Amino acid sequence: MSISAALQSAISGLNGQATAIGYISDNVANASTPGYKKVESRFSTLVTQSSAQANTHSPGGVQNRPFFANNAQGAIAQVSSTTSVAVSGDGFIPVSRAIGIDPTTGNTIFEDTSYYTRLGDFTQNSAGYLVNSSGYYLQGWTVDPTTGVVDTSATSEVRVSDLLDAPVATSNIEYSAILPANALDTSGNLPATLAANSIQVYDALGNARTLDLTWTRNAANEWEVTISTVDDTGATQTFGPASLTFGSLGNAGTIGAITGGGGLTAPGSQAAGDDAALSFNVDFFGDGSSQAINLDLGSFNSTNGTTQFGGTTLSLNDISQNGVPRGNFKSLAIDENGFVSVTFDNGNVKKFFQIPLAKFRDPTELDRVDGNAFAATPGSGSAVLNTAGSSGLGSLVSAAIEQSNVDIAEEFSKMIVAQRAYSANARMITVADELLQETINIRR
Repeated sequence: MSISAALQSAISGLNGQATAIGYISDNVANASTPGYKKVESRFSTLVTQSSAQANTHSPGGVQNRPFFANNAQGAIAQVSSTTSVAVSGDGFIPVSRAIGIDPTTGNTIFEDTSYYTRLGDFTQNSAGYLVNSSGYYLQGWTVDPTTGVVDTSATSEVRVSDLLDAPVATSNIEYSAILPANALDTSGNLPATLAANSIQVYDALGNARTLDLTWTRNAANEWEVTISTVDDTGATQTFGPASLTFGSLGNAGTIGAITGGGGLTAPGSQAAGDDAALSFNVDFFGDGSSQAINLDLGSFNSTNGTTQFGGTTLSLNDISQNGVPRGNFKSLAIDENGFVSVTFDNGNVKKFFQIPLAKFRDPTELDRVDGNAFAATPGSGSAVLNTAGSSGLGSLVSAAIEQSNVDIAEEFSKMIVAQRAYSANARMITVADELLQETINIRR
């Protein structure tokens, strides 16, 4: 009975060590697979009968159960792709798997099952989806590109294609200059009109337009400004003049008062610190339409913005405006906060998705599927989605991927131990066989 038990025990040892070799082989084969998580052997005793009180023990053998090191961190490697992202710490990236194309709409059809991965080498496919090298589609929360509000109620596949950034008509111009307090005309007299400043703005269709702003010095501390443009019919539209007085609020060289005129409207409140601005409505198309524009010259009684100081030539400090032309898709990137942002060729950057991370009660209990992906199980618990860096989740590293967590030297060491243990169990079978042979030979 004991010899037979020894045989069975040795056979279980062979099976266990062979299984260990299989795990090691799998790990070594995937040592260069990004996002791969190694499998380790966990040996436990098989007991048929054992009692310290009765002073008995029957050999039972061993069993090898896999331990999935899904939460063991792999090294982070920087890459050139701005749509690649790595997880540093706990958490998994939510993904989905395509199962076909709808013949009616041509849209991609996805499985209902949710998957999760640490393989973040996403690239944009021909349909505009972000897909990793194993074919899994990135999922994220949608973001309103105008308000930046994130909808965390559900995830959807991240798709960015055929995007245009709508033009924004100019509604505000920031103008900062130093007017020359000693300016005279070519005869040395007043009024003295300075060369016009050209300001590029945009209409409602995103077309670039030019406004010419002209200053005229009429007397000490007294200036006039006019604005002109040419509409689509070829007609010149002129606004002004509006009058500006400098120093009347006690601070020499700063705007003290503005009087509107000719379609230029002065601000209603002109106390120190208030905005010194002129507003007007322009018809760039010559069809009776109207575009309201505010010309911000700075603040009353402040050196912030337009001022008047000694000199004979105008010194232009800055001109800026808030209009933008229509933008075409230029590039795509995922940042460290998980935001999927699109850069347009007009300079605008807008966020369309945010990538959450999934946290599990026990990630070692996740089911593995092909392509370095995982599926939730009752043992792992359901996925809880949250932003990276919150609720115990790890952080995201942009333009990076997580490498395999396999240590080749460690695997080779395990392989040597498993090989020796396998040989030892095989030797036990040989010994048991010899003992059985001796038992058979007793009758001879």
